[in-house]
Amino acid sequence: MRVMEGRWNKMSLWMTIRWGSVSPAVNGTSSPRENGVAKKSPPLGPPISPRSSGSSSSTPQARKDEKPATPNSKTPTPTSSGSSSMKPVGKAAPLPGVGAYPPGYPLPDAANAAAAAAAAAVAAGAAGAPYLPPAPGAGFPRPPAHPAGAPPPTSLDMHVRAPSLHALQGGKPAYSFHVSGDGQLAPVPFPPDALLGPGIPRHARQINTLHHGEVVCAVTISNPTKYVYTGGKGCVKVWDISQPGSKSPVSQLDCLQRDSYIRSVKLLPDGRTLIVGGEASTLSIWDLAAPTPRIKAELTSAAPACYALAISPDSKVCFSCCSDGNIAVWDLHNQTLVRQFQGHTDGASCIDISPDGTKLWTGGLDNTVRSWDLREGRQLQQHDFTSQIFSLGYCPTGDWLAVGMESSNVEVLHVTKPDKYQLHLHESCVLSLKFASAGKWFVSTGKDNLLNAWRTPYGASIFQSKESSSVLSCDISADDKYIVTGSGDKKATVYEVIY
Repeated sequence: MRVMEGRWNKMSLWMTIRWGSVSPAVNGTSSPRENGVAKKSPPLGPPISPRSSGSSSSTPQARKDEKPATPNSKTPTPTSSGSSSMKPVGKAAPLPGVGAYPPGYPLPDAANAAAAAAAAAVAAGAAGAPYLPPAPGAGFPRPPAHPAGAPPPTSLDMHVRAPSLHALQGGKPAYSFHVSGDGQLAPVPFPPDALLGPGIPRHARQINTLHHGEVVCAVTISNPTKYVYTGGKGCVKVWDISQPGSKSPVSQLDCLQRDSYIRSVKLLPDGRTLIVGGEASTLSIWDLAAPTPRIKAELTSAAPACYALAISPDSKVCFSCCSDGNIAVWDLHNQTLVRQFQGHTDGASCIDISPDGTKLWTGGLDNTVRSWDLREGRQLQQHDFTSQIFSLGYCPTGDWLAVGMESSNVEVLHVTKPDKYQLHLHESCVLSLKFASAGKWFVSTGKDNLLNAWRTPYGASIFQSKESSSVLSCDISADDKYIVTGSGDKKATVYEVIY
């Protein structure tokens, strides 16, 4: 039983409700868009020739932040928290069908949650600075403020800088690094058009605040853009954002147990069905086309919680990331469990599916990212890291997978080559991540209160917004014109993307 409780407590590191506000560092006033490279640097050359797919690599770490261990979690190696290796999986036999889950384990009580929150990992104040544990009752240590006399950032287009060992011309620290197949790490000289051209945002403007009333652990936006769904404790609230200044939800969907937090909400492409998962063994399927939204089905597994959901492009299948590490595959027409993908040795925390519906990507608390062949029902690849995986997203237009980690890194992996990019602007756990439909940019959010927008794949910083609490969830509208975030201060924020 202690082992099972430990698994839950690992997940509590990014579990919403347990976090207070952690202010990000402001270690410089110059824009990080230049990435520490002189403005006249040539664009990034062709990628290094990949090695064979059977090779593995170890990525040097560009940070020396040290973090206290999280209770009941694997202690990340401070100098290699972003390292990874890729293990292609051979022609193994197809995964078995439905199998028995291990016995359930209790949900965390207040004491466990408080202990996990009190020991949540935070970054050191500056590169190379030793971490000093806070005194009892004290808040997390904060890095030095921006230099005296420098104007504080005031707009959503502000830029702050993560500490880095790599300071190039002019002493400007880099935050984006290319990692070759043999593990060589180098700052990325961004192409001249990194932040130019159609489909690349200039900044984002906050246009609405949706006061949910509980910590918002999950959000999604309808297509076409009209409704925002916010998941909190025991319910999903529906907001009509087409009405300027709307302050009240148009409906409330009570689901799971009253004290159970919603962890994921997904709309089917037709917008008529909503699937809800969270701290319960049951997924709720809502009929939104009825005169009054109603539950039309419930899917029950033996796992005590669902951490994330994905829907196949044809709307026939739902995939749920279970707290026991399994990926449950549900037939939505017959409302039955048809398969379990088994491989993660700890909770499966995040998931995304390729646009053609043939491959699935999952991340877990076992420090791995795995890809699955949905036609053959087997695992294809495994990427090993030294940090727990909290979020990921597959680029809808290319061969890139962005991964958000407990270590504060964002890594952008090429799905067929060993080359990748490593991004260092977050100061704490990266809790959610989403690609724009055009594939040219993506956003990530974190426990450091930040919303970061990045250029695909090399991670040039497009814009950054600081919220007032941990940003736990995010979504981008199908037309790439709006971003919605859910935060620990019981609200969702709607941004308009300015091009």
